[in-house]
Amino acid sequence: MAWDARQRAMLAEMGFRLPAASQAGVAEPEAEVEPDPIVVAAPPPAVVRVSAPMPAAAPAAAPRPVIAASFAGLDLPALREAVSACRGCGLCAQRRHAVFGGGALQRAQWLVVTDPVDDADDAAGEVLGGEAGRLLDRMLLAAGQSRTGEAATAFVTPIVKCRPPRGRPPQPAELDACEVVLARQVELLQPRVVLALGLQAARRLTGLAEPLGRLRGRVHSWRELPLVVTYHPAYLLRSPADKAGAWDDLCLARRTLQTP
Repeated sequence: MAWDARQRAMLAEMGFRLPAASQAGVAEPEAEVEPDPIVVAAPPPAVVRVSAPMPAAAPAAAPRPVIAASFAGLDLPALREAVSACRGCGLCAQRRHAVFGGGALQRAQWLVVTDPVDDADDAAGEVLGGEAGRLLDRMLLAAGQSRTGEAATAFVTPIVKCRPPRGRPPQPAELDACEVVLARQVELLQPRVVLALGLQAARRLTGLAEPLGRLRGRVHSWRELPLVVTYHPAYLLRSPADKAGAWDDLCLARRTLQTP
């Protein structure tokens, strides 16, 4: 595929080096095969000692999230205020700020859902600031999107709005409490494609407990919207060799957006 001058500049800022043939406007060779992801085994379940055998309960199907009465009917500014005062789960007890997200003020083409915020973003009350945020902005621009300015086309929000303590993964009840907010954001923004950044966001939205490498490269569905999974920008700063794979994911999201 040949890239125009703007796209080549954006890709260069992402740290993805195009071959010389591609920079001259000639079709570029295929990207190198991405290395197999590192799979971290889950810890063994705790052993529960009981005095007598207990009958196994049948697993209950997870219900589809519905909009809580306190969030239904709110516009985007009012929803932001409601989230800042939310006490829907225990994460509110230790947060400094609830991180609502930011970007397009009305309809968005892309809804970008990230892993929980880090300590710096919790302190600032903003999602993906610092170097990781600057990398995300370059990634979005390379894909023809933006989360800043009056013509913003993307909205970026964390999978849970309050940072879990000590950086632990959010618990199911915490994810459930925040998914009703995310569902209302979808109703208001009406995105055409969802991009999940990072393993925790990807697993929650796909409903699959697989390594990130196995969730990438295909189009999933969440709330009847196409969903594409990719690496979190903070991970890409630590592992720049995977930026080529992230670019493949962005291209997949672009093709999905262009599909009638």
